[in-house]
Formats: sequence, structure tokens, C-alpha cells
Amino acid sequence: MPLFCQKRFLLLAFAAIACTDPSAPGAISARFELTDVDGHMLPAASPPGTGTPGPTIVSGTMSLDRAGGAIISEDRIDSGGTHYTISSSYLYTITNSTIAFDYARVCPSNANCPMLPAGQILDNGLRVLISYPPDSPFQFYTYRTLPQ
Repeated sequence: MPLFCQKRFLLLAFAAIACTDPSAPGAISARFELTDVDGHMLPAASPPGTGTPGPTIVSGTMSLDRAGGAIISEDRIDSGGTHYTISSSYLYTITNSTIAFDYARVCPSNANCPMLPAGQILDNGLRVLISYPPDSPFQFYTYRTLPQ
């Protein structure tokens, strides 16, 4: 399928989701590529914590599936130069232009589980902004839609 048609199809899919029609789908199949973190292009370094350098995000992706599953992954480099990947699995639903995430596995009542991110669909589905709680080393992740 030509790139123009792929983008048009994706925009139509997001437009259908953004409708206020209660019968609109709450989940889609889409892939996204991380473009910037906290307004900084990649690679993006976190502020140093307690006098030591923080990690640097090199790249990242987000995948949403039609069954309501989401995987957010990022490749990082720690202050010692070691490369590692962080992947988090979630459940998600889309209502209007908001993406609500939930834990893929139940968080035990005695555990200190991190707060969930929240998402916002921007520019008619061309970009997505994911925000994390204030205690996270990085708070705002901007993704661009990848062709299917």
C-alpha cells in the first residue's frame, strides 16, 4: 500500500476513535516511534540525581493492539555507558482523544507499584503524548505514528 494511503488509513482510524459515538472502538492496532522526551530530541539525558548523572534515552517505541494491549519500550544508556532496554506492558482504552492505561497484571496490595502513565492523541493521530507522574526521571514522551 503506498505511504500516502497508509497515512490516510491511519488518520481515518484515529478519526473514528476520536468521535464521541459510544460505539467507536476503544482500541486500535498502531505503532509509534519516540521522537522527543521532555521537549528534548533524542538522545535525551535525565537530570542528574543526587549528584550522579542520570540515564539517557536513546530510542523508544509504543505498540497498541486491537485487544487493548500496549507495550512501551525504550533503549537507555546508564551513566557507566551500559545499554539496556526497559519494556512495560499495559492494558489501554481510548476515549475521544485520551488513552487510559491500566496494569497488565494486578498490582498486589502490599506492593509499591508506580503510578500509571496517561496518553493524549495529537494532530489527528499523527502524534501521541504520554505523560508520567512527577516523580519519574522523564515525564513527557512524544511519539510519531509509524506506517502500518
